[in-house]
Amino acid sequence: MARGDQLGRQWKIIQTLISSRRGKSAADLAEEMECHPRTVYRHLEALQVSGFPIYTERSEGKNLWSLLDTVKHQIPVPFSLTELMALYFGRDMLKVFKDTPFYDSLESLFQKVKTTLPPESIKYLKNVEQTLHLGMKPYKEYGKFKEILNRVNDAAINKKSIEIVYYTMSRKKETRRRVDPYRIWFFN
Repeated sequence: MARGDQLGRQWKIIQTLISSRRGKSAADLAEEMECHPRTVYRHLEALQVSGFPIYTERSEGKNLWSLLDTVKHQIPVPFSLTELMALYFGRDMLKVFKDTPFYDSLESLFQKVKTTLPPESIKYLKNVEQTLHLGMKPYKEYGKFKEILNRVNDAAINKKSIEIVYYTMSRKKETRRRVDPYRIWFFN
Protein backbone atom coordinates (compact mmCIF):
# COMPACT_ATOMS: atom_id res chain seq x y z
CA MET A 1 0.00 0.00 0.00
CA ALA A 2 1.32 3.43 -0.91
CA ARG A 3 2.27 5.80 1.91
CA GLY A 4 -0.25 8.35 0.64
CA ASP A 5 -3.05 5.76 0.94
CA GLN A 6 -2.12 5.12 4.58
CA LEU A 7 -2.07 8.82 5.43
CA GLY A 8 -5.31 9.37 3.51
CA ARG A 9 -7.07 6.62 5.44
CA GLN A 10 -5.70 7.84 8.77
CA TRP A 11 -6.84 11.38 7.98
CA LYS A 12 -10.29 10.04 7.05
CA ILE A 13 -10.43 8.08 10.35
CA ILE A 14 -9.65 11.27 12.30
CA GLN A 15 -12.29 13.25 10.39
CA THR A 16 -14.87 10.50 10.87
CA LEU A 17 -14.19 10.22 14.61
CA ILE A 18 -14.32 14.01 15.05
CA SER A 19 -17.74 14.16 13.38
CA SER A 20 -19.09 11.05 15.11
CA ARG A 21 -21.28 11.65 18.16
CA ARG A 22 -20.97 8.24 19.80
CA GLY A 23 -18.00 6.68 18.04
CA LYS A 24 -17.55 4.17 15.23
CA SER A 25 -16.76 0.48 15.19
CA ALA A 26 -13.77 -0.78 13.23
CA ALA A 27 -16.21 -2.57 10.91
CA ASP A 28 -18.08 0.71 10.24
CA LEU A 29 -14.80 2.51 9.54
CA ALA A 30 -13.64 -0.32 7.26
CA GLU A 31 -16.90 -0.20 5.31
CA GLU A 32 -16.65 3.58 4.89
CA MET A 33 -13.06 3.35 3.64
CA GLU A 34 -13.59 0.17 1.64
CA CYS A 35 -10.82 -1.74 3.35
CA HIS A 36 -10.41 -4.67 5.71
CA PRO A 37 -11.08 -4.13 9.45
CA ARG A 38 -7.52 -5.28 10.22
CA THR A 39 -6.27 -2.32 8.16
CA VAL A 40 -8.43 -0.02 10.27
CA TYR A 41 -7.02 -1.52 13.50
CA ARG A 42 -3.46 -0.90 12.22
CA HIS A 43 -4.32 2.72 11.42
CA LEU A 44 -6.00 3.25 14.80
CA GLU A 45 -2.96 1.83 16.56
CA ALA A 46 -0.61 4.04 14.52
CA LEU A 47 -2.69 7.10 15.38
CA GLN A 48 -2.65 6.23 19.10
CA VAL A 49 1.12 5.70 19.03
CA SER A 50 1.45 9.08 17.30
CA GLY A 51 -0.29 10.72 20.26
CA PHE A 52 -3.86 11.14 19.02
CA PRO A 53 -6.28 10.75 21.98
CA ILE A 54 -8.25 7.90 20.43
CA TYR A 55 -9.95 5.46 22.77
CA THR A 56 -12.42 2.61 22.60
CA GLU A 57 -15.41 1.80 24.76
CA ARG A 58 -17.93 -1.01 24.71
CA SER A 59 -21.51 -0.04 23.85
CA GLU A 60 -24.39 -2.33 22.87
CA GLY A 61 -22.03 -5.27 22.33
CA LYS A 62 -19.66 -3.30 20.06
CA ASN A 63 -16.30 -1.65 20.59
CA LEU A 64 -16.72 1.95 19.47
CA TRP A 65 -13.69 4.09 18.68
CA SER A 66 -13.77 7.80 19.42
CA LEU A 67 -11.69 10.91 20.04
CA LEU A 68 -11.74 12.53 23.46
CA ASP A 69 -14.50 15.16 23.42
CA THR A 70 -12.12 17.89 24.53
CA VAL A 71 -10.11 17.29 21.38
CA LYS A 72 -13.05 17.18 18.98
CA HIS A 73 -13.62 20.90 19.14
CA GLN A 74 -10.28 22.34 20.17
CA ILE A 75 -7.14 20.87 18.73
CA PRO A 76 -4.32 23.08 19.99
CA VAL A 77 -1.84 24.17 17.35
CA PRO A 78 1.53 25.23 18.75
CA PHE A 79 2.20 28.28 16.55
CA SER A 80 4.37 31.15 17.66
CA LEU A 81 2.94 34.67 17.56
CA THR A 82 4.94 35.56 14.44
CA GLU A 83 3.82 32.36 12.69
CA LEU A 84 0.17 33.17 13.44
CA MET A 85 0.64 36.69 12.14
CA ALA A 86 2.35 35.42 8.98
CA LEU A 87 -0.51 32.97 8.44
CA TYR A 88 -3.03 35.75 8.93
CA PHE A 89 -1.23 37.96 6.37
CA GLY A 90 -1.10 35.04 3.94
CA ARG A 91 -4.84 35.26 3.45
CA ASP A 92 -4.41 37.85 0.68
CA MET A 93 -2.37 35.34 -1.29
CA LEU A 94 -5.16 32.77 -0.96
CA LYS A 95 -7.84 35.00 -2.45
CA VAL A 96 -7.29 33.15 -5.71
CA PHE A 97 -9.54 30.50 -4.12
CA LYS A 98 -12.43 32.95 -3.63
CA ASP A 99 -15.82 31.35 -4.26
CA THR A 100 -14.42 27.83 -3.88
CA PRO A 101 -15.30 25.42 -1.08
CA PHE A 102 -11.76 25.88 0.26
CA TYR A 103 -11.95 29.64 0.66
CA ASP A 104 -14.78 29.53 3.21
CA SER A 105 -12.68 27.20 5.38
CA LEU A 106 -9.65 29.45 4.95
CA GLU A 107 -11.65 32.50 6.04
CA SER A 108 -12.87 30.58 9.08
CA LEU A 109 -9.27 29.62 9.87
CA PHE A 110 -8.09 33.22 9.59
CA GLN A 111 -10.85 34.40 11.95
CA LYS A 112 -9.76 31.75 14.48
CA VAL A 113 -6.14 32.85 14.12
CA LYS A 114 -7.17 36.44 14.74
CA THR A 115 -9.03 35.47 17.93
CA THR A 116 -5.91 33.76 19.33
CA LEU A 117 -3.82 36.90 19.01
CA PRO A 118 -3.42 39.29 21.95
CA PRO A 119 -5.02 42.77 21.59
CA GLU A 120 -1.64 44.47 20.96
CA SER A 121 -0.98 42.11 18.04
CA ILE A 122 -4.42 42.73 16.54
CA LYS A 123 -3.74 46.47 16.73
CA TYR A 124 -0.38 45.90 15.04
CA LEU A 125 -2.06 43.77 12.33
CA LYS A 126 -4.54 46.55 11.61
CA ASN A 127 -1.71 49.07 11.26
CA VAL A 128 0.26 46.80 8.94
CA GLU A 129 -2.87 45.99 6.91
CA GLN A 130 -3.09 49.70 6.10
CA THR A 131 0.31 49.57 4.38
CA LEU A 132 0.68 45.97 3.12
CA HIS A 133 -1.55 44.55 0.43
CA LEU A 134 -1.04 41.80 -2.12
CA GLY A 135 -2.94 42.44 -5.33
CA MET A 136 -3.77 38.83 -6.08
CA LYS A 137 -7.31 37.98 -7.10
CA PRO A 138 -9.06 34.97 -8.59
CA TYR A 139 -8.55 34.32 -12.28
CA LYS A 140 -12.10 33.03 -12.54
CA GLU A 141 -15.31 33.36 -10.61
CA TYR A 142 -15.49 29.94 -9.02
CA GLY A 143 -18.82 30.52 -7.25
CA LYS A 144 -20.84 28.83 -9.99
CA PHE A 145 -18.55 25.76 -9.77
CA LYS A 146 -18.70 25.41 -5.96
CA GLU A 147 -20.89 22.28 -5.97
CA ILE A 148 -18.85 20.68 -8.76
CA LEU A 149 -15.59 21.40 -6.92
CA ASN A 150 -17.07 19.89 -3.76
CA ARG A 151 -18.05 16.71 -5.61
CA VAL A 152 -14.71 16.34 -7.40
CA ASN A 153 -12.79 17.00 -4.17
CA ASP A 154 -14.92 14.45 -2.31
CA ALA A 155 -14.34 11.89 -5.09
CA ALA A 156 -10.58 12.49 -4.99
CA ILE A 157 -10.42 12.16 -1.19
CA ASN A 158 -12.56 9.02 -1.14
CA LYS A 159 -10.95 7.54 -4.28
CA LYS A 160 -14.31 7.32 -6.08
CA SER A 161 -15.13 7.56 -9.78
CA ILE A 162 -17.37 10.31 -11.12
CA GLU A 163 -19.17 10.78 -14.41
CA ILE A 164 -18.59 13.97 -16.41
CA VAL A 165 -19.79 15.46 -19.66
CA TYR A 166 -16.80 16.21 -21.90
CA TYR A 167 -17.05 18.61 -24.83
CA THR A 168 -14.57 18.10 -27.68
CA MET A 169 -13.89 21.44 -29.37
CA SER A 170 -12.51 19.94 -32.58
CA ARG A 171 -15.51 17.63 -33.13
CA LYS A 172 -18.08 19.89 -31.48
CA LYS A 173 -19.41 16.86 -29.63
CA GLU A 174 -20.35 16.02 -26.03
CA THR A 175 -19.57 12.61 -24.53
CA ARG A 176 -20.12 11.14 -21.06
CA ARG A 177 -17.00 9.80 -19.39
CA ARG A 178 -16.19 8.07 -16.13
CA VAL A 179 -13.07 9.53 -14.48
CA ASP A 180 -11.09 8.95 -11.28
CA PRO A 181 -9.96 12.35 -9.97
CA TYR A 182 -6.65 12.31 -8.11
CA ARG A 183 -6.49 15.98 -7.16
CA ILE A 184 -7.85 19.43 -7.92
CA TRP A 185 -5.13 21.54 -9.42
CA PHE A 186 -5.47 25.33 -9.56
CA PHE A 187 -2.98 26.45 -12.17
CA ASN A 188 -2.50 30.06 -13.36
